[in-house]
Order: sequence, then structure tokens, then C-alpha cells
Amino acid sequence: MDPVRLLMVEVVEGVGVFLALLTFAIVINKALREVGEALDRHRRTLIEPAVFEYLGAASSRPQRDALPRSSSRRDRRLVEEILLEAARVVKGETRDRVTAAFEALGSVRETIRALHSRRWWKRAEAAERLGLMRSRTAVEPLVALMSDPEAEVRIRAARALGLIRGSTSIRPLVSALADPSRWSAIRVAEILINVGVEAVDELLVAYETLPLNARVSALDVLGRIRSLRAVGLMKQCLSDAHPDIRARAAHGLGLIGDPGTAPDLIRALRDTEWPPRAMAAKSLGRLRDPAAIGPLRESMRDRQWWVRYNSGEALRALGPEGLEALIDMLSSDDPYARHMAVAQLEEGRVIDQFVADLTSNDAGKRAAAIRFVDKVTAAARIDDTTRQAARSAQEGVRHALSNILKTPSPAPASSPGKGDGGRS
Repeated sequence: MDPVRLLMVEVVEGVGVFLALLTFAIVINKALREVGEALDRHRRTLIEPAVFEYLGAASSRPQRDALPRSSSRRDRRLVEEILLEAARVVKGETRDRVTAAFEALGSVRETIRALHSRRWWKRAEAAERLGLMRSRTAVEPLVALMSDPEAEVRIRAARALGLIRGSTSIRPLVSALADPSRWSAIRVAEILINVGVEAVDELLVAYETLPLNARVSALDVLGRIRSLRAVGLMKQCLSDAHPDIRARAAHGLGLIGDPGTAPDLIRALRDTEWPPRAMAAKSLGRLRDPAAIGPLRESMRDRQWWVRYNSGEALRALGPEGLEALIDMLSSDDPYARHMAVAQLEEGRVIDQFVADLTSNDAGKRAAAIRFVDKVTAAARIDDTTRQAARSAQEGVRHALSNILKTPSPAPASSPGKGDGGRS
């Protein structure tokens, strides 16, 4: 036989043997995996009742005797899986029992060792598991992991520290706000917000030591936590040299919602930079202090669109008095104020409501609607924006009148003698 042909036959046979072995290996692997899964399900049905009995404190047996103890690696892994699943949902005393179980089984110690893995995804997974275990012994290793070269590992470690909580674990999270990666800083801020009021004291203590970008993030976190303990710092920051700090402080005061901060926010409406003015106007709308109506009316004349918009929106939020101020701005000699007043009245569907009130049975509502239409119409000569509002109002008036005219009037009662020319 030709040597080349013989070589080709041998190659084909070799490939065939390789494919047969590969198929056999795949079948064996699948069979073993299915057998393993079946054993897991069987063993889990035996283990789960004991674990749930321990977590529910239904038994007075010591922890060592309550939890299943086996030399089998399979049983140990299944117990950890059940506890991790429970750790995601349980609270209070039951959560403490889960943590105690992890510590007793040695799971915390082994997972801490996994933090030193050469593979970053294994370090990230170990950090996430330690967060669910919530053991205080994991705090220092997780703090060390906050310097990991991989951003995802740092974020998992930060999230784990947020779950463990306590001043020791929160302090490194506050420092992590200075992370040069903006996305990492945002995610750390979200973690601190989820921590809640426990993070407030650490943020207040560390604030002065943080760089500018971290202080902006800290103010945002404090505002979203909405703790009254942060009001003092926020008021102080309204006078900061950096406009971003002043703007974030004004926004935070609105989120916290302390009515006593209204005078400070009213003063902030006169800030030299527009972002603090815009945030102060927005926050005054949240506080709904009637004393802010006058200053907000003045801010409707601001040359910065966002300041005017937030001021108009705040006036709408201040109820009838604020709405009346917006309507009065239709007659203002400032075109910026008129434009924004029309925009806010349209956005709040106020024009439509007044037109609808033209047909109201309430005499007071009808009179108010007529006054409103007169004011819009009188202001229409000033510029195109108010002219458009006037056209909208006038069209509504015509539509309302046409509806009235289409409504059939009741026929008058016939008088005696009408049918015969009035003769008796």
C-alpha cells in the first residue's frame, strides 16, 4: 500500500479513536455529575431539617450537637450551602445563629484563606461569601482586600464590609469614597447608603480628611440616608469655597427635610454660582415653607435656566399660594420669568384646569378661571411664549363655550292662549 495512503488511514483511525474516547469521557462525566447531583439531593433532604431546627432555635441542644457533623466533604459543603441560602433572607437573632454556625464549622477560617488565591475571581467569590457569613473575624482580611489590584475584588470586599457593619468595617468604606475610579466610588456610596444611619457618625468624623470628590460623595450619602445628625455639617457646607460642595449640601438639606433649614436655603438662593442656587430652589420646594415664595419669585428672574426651572417647580409644590405667584409672574416685565411661568403652568396642566373651570357650577371657580384667562390674554402681547399660552387658553374658552351652546336648553312652559294668538 502507498505510504501516503497508509498514513492517511492511520490518521483517520487515530481521529476516530480520539472522538470515541472523547464521547466516552463526556458520557461518563455526565453520568457522574448526575449521580453526584442525585446524592446531593438525597443527603440534603436528610440534612436540611436539622439545620432549620437549629436556625429556628426549636431545639435546646448545644450548637455542636444541633448541627450535622460529618467527616464527609459532601455533607460539609451541603451544610454551608444551606446556611448561605438562609443568610440571604434571615434577620435578627436567626442571622446571628447563622454566623455562629459558620464560625463553628470552620467555614469562616477556610474562606478567609481563599482571599489569598492567585485567581481574582476566587478572591471576589470568597469576599462575597464572607459578607453573607457576617463574621467580625473577617473584617481585617476584608479591609486588606480593599487594596486589591482588581476593582471587582475591591467592590466585593466593600459590599461584604457593608453587610458586616460596625464602625471597624464602615471606616474603610468611607475612605474608599476617595477611589480614583468614579464607578467604584459610586458603588461604594450605594453600599454606605444601604448601611444607613450606622454610617453617619463615621462619615461626619472623616469628612474633613477626605479629598474634594470624596466629600461631595459623602454629602450625597448623608443626604440620602436622611439623618438629622448631618444637618449641622450641611449648613456649614453652604459656605464652602467649592460650589460643588455648596450645591450638594443644599440638595442634601432638601432630602433630609428639616423645616428649620429653610432660612439657610433662602440665603443660598443668592449664591454667586448657579448650581447651589438651583439646588437650593429645588430643596425649598421639598420643604414647602411659605416664607420661600417671595425669594423663589425673585429666582424666576435668574439668567440660568435650571435655577428658573427649579424655582418654578418649587412654587408649584407650595400649593395655592405658590400657584398664585406663578400666575402673577405672567405679568412680569422680565421675559425669563414669563417664559418659565408659562412652562410651569403648562407642565402642571394648570391652564387646562382653569379652562375646565369655566363651565364649573361653582361661581368662585368660574370667577377665578375668568381672571386667569384675562391675565394670560393681557400678557399675550408681550412675547411669543405667553402669546402661545393665550392662544391655548382662548381655544379652551371657545371649546368650553361651544359645549355650553350645544347643550339643549329646557323648553319654556307654554302660556295660556299662546296657541290662538293670545285671545282668551
